[in-house]
Amino acid sequence: MVSEEPEADGEGIGGLPGLRHLLTGIALVEGDTYTLTDANAAFAERTGPRVAPPGASVPPGALRAALDRARRTGRTERVRLPAGTREDGDPQGPVVLLCLPLRPAEGPRPLLLLAEALPDTEETDAGAAGGRPLDDDSLVLRYQALLSAVPQVVWTRGPDGRVTRLSGTGDAGRIALPLPADGEDWLDAVHPKDRERFTREWDDATAEATHVTSVVRVRVGEDARAYRHLRLTAVPVARADGRREWVGTVADAEGEWYASTRERLLARMAEVSTARDLSEAFRTTAAVVVPDLADSIAVFEVQGATAPSALAARSAVPAERVAFAPDLPVLPPLGDGFSLGHMAEEVLRDREPRLVVFPAGAPPEDKISPVSLAWLREAGATSLALLPVLVDGRVVALASVANCLGNPPPAEPELRLLQDVLQGLSRPLRRTLELQRARETALVLQRSFLPAVPDLAGAEIRARYVPANAAAEVGGDWYDATRLDGGAVALTIGDVAGHDLDAATAMGSVNSMLRGLAWDAGPHADPARTLDRLDGMVQGLGTASLITTVHALLCPDPGRGWHVTLANAGHPPPLLLRAAGPVDCLGEEPDPPLCVPTGEARSSTKLFLAKGDTLLLYTDGLVEIPEARITDRIAHLRQRVEKLHREGRPLEALVRDLVAHVRAGKDDIAVIAFRATG
Repeated sequence: MVSEEPEADGEGIGGLPGLRHLLTGIALVEGDTYTLTDANAAFAERTGPRVAPPGASVPPGALRAALDRARRTGRTERVRLPAGTREDGDPQGPVVLLCLPLRPAEGPRPLLLLAEALPDTEETDAGAAGGRPLDDDSLVLRYQALLSAVPQVVWTRGPDGRVTRLSGTGDAGRIALPLPADGEDWLDAVHPKDRERFTREWDDATAEATHVTSVVRVRVGEDARAYRHLRLTAVPVARADGRREWVGTVADAEGEWYASTRERLLARMAEVSTARDLSEAFRTTAAVVVPDLADSIAVFEVQGATAPSALAARSAVPAERVAFAPDLPVLPPLGDGFSLGHMAEEVLRDREPRLVVFPAGAPPEDKISPVSLAWLREAGATSLALLPVLVDGRVVALASVANCLGNPPPAEPELRLLQDVLQGLSRPLRRTLELQRARETALVLQRSFLPAVPDLAGAEIRARYVPANAAAEVGGDWYDATRLDGGAVALTIGDVAGHDLDAATAMGSVNSMLRGLAWDAGPHADPARTLDRLDGMVQGLGTASLITTVHALLCPDPGRGWHVTLANAGHPPPLLLRAAGPVDCLGEEPDPPLCVPTGEARSSTKLFLAKGDTLLLYTDGLVEIPEARITDRIAHLRQRVEKLHREGRPLEALVRDLVAHVRAGKDDIAVIAFRATG
């Protein structure tokens, strides 16, 4: 609002510069009762007490009715004041008053009164003033027409910080200015995330007495959470008393902001297409989103069923969970018991984004998983948006986006931008899906060659295979246990070089050939000779380029234990776990691998397993420690096995626990263990 007292020494009327010293009489009336709050000397000279004293309201009558019509219709109204008498007794001639509404006519908006003295004749009353026609050539009429026509809001901010809206038409007429309530600063209406920047820009402009232009989010309407991007421009106007006023414009900038921000964010998302893996793609996306569009984001790779009927079988695995905004609590681990909330299930089912808005730190318990609920409370979240990422119509990722620390929730344009940005994940996700399909195919093929271990009298056999964690990293590791005549068994562990579908295919061929050779040779064969025969077949057929393997024959000695003969072709040494003794490595200097011509004869090793003794065969994935020597890696495994063995673990638990600590390895793992039980 402008000052309630006329400012005779100022340069403006209602903050509009250049009007106070015009020869045309000009006054500003405000409020429902049309209070005369400001006027220049020419207005007082021509109208005297016939309109209203300064600070008083226009009394009921023709002028009051004209002001009502002008406010209601938005058009200029004209009214004639008859001749009168000044307070000092001197006569005053008739005056024509023009009532100019400062549009739009919404509520008690200000109006300008223009007063022109007229001779007391009907002809001049029809439109003349001192011989000059009252037409659009009038300076004030052109000023008013300009203010009313531009697609912006024109506003002023007085030295006391009060803001007055002067005009606005069309779309601009629906733009709300940040008009503070009593006791508030006018910048309180600016979005919290823009407030610091805009305050800095405003302070710099004030200090340097220069203009300021900025696009900021400003609260619109009565909804405290509703913001819109506006372009605010302000120019300082020096007053005669040394104080400074501001005259500025406000224009809608939502479309401008959306287009420029979208272009900028999508340009940054180009880095996603060069990401080395899905985790890096998720981190890049999170860095684009935070803090421009949200305070935190968690991206989940969706795995499992896609049909709504099978929704219960779906799981969401966090490939990457990122929070960038400062002062936020650490995202909690999800744990094995993590399950999706009802809101996430709806998004996965309907493939449509969802936004839930709530008071700061009070998310709805019926929509969100317990783990997420606790974090949102601690973070002072005000909203949670769940957005699906689609590839070929399938939801392959789920983004959980939150505004926290009491910040307002995202508006509809920001949600659209989030969707556009997240769709940039489609390419790396598509690539990941293709690799996963190749990996799944290799896994199916590989597992088809891994038989169920047989049940034997006097012995227990347990085996486990764990594929590598990297996409398509399915290799040539295998294990085998084949029954032979007389209750004997052939036990094999092996690794075909490579980590792809070709390696898995070669592994299947090598395993099948070795099973056939072992069956044909029988329980009393020399495993070294069996490997020699296999080596010749593999090299002759060109089946594989390099193979390491341990092949063992175990024959029962009822009531005592098992006789073991084994040969090692370049493979990590087996471990022997004595029931009441230490863990030993068997043959730490193995023979050369298969497919490596050396001309040297392979050898076999004989040993005896008493009741409770265990023979453990494994592939090198179990001892994979980057940048460590193979001897150190094997020593580390031996220590771990000894610890588990001393704890008296059952064979199934021993094998399970051995592979559990290396499930995130870059190589696949195969383990087979044989324990004599009688």
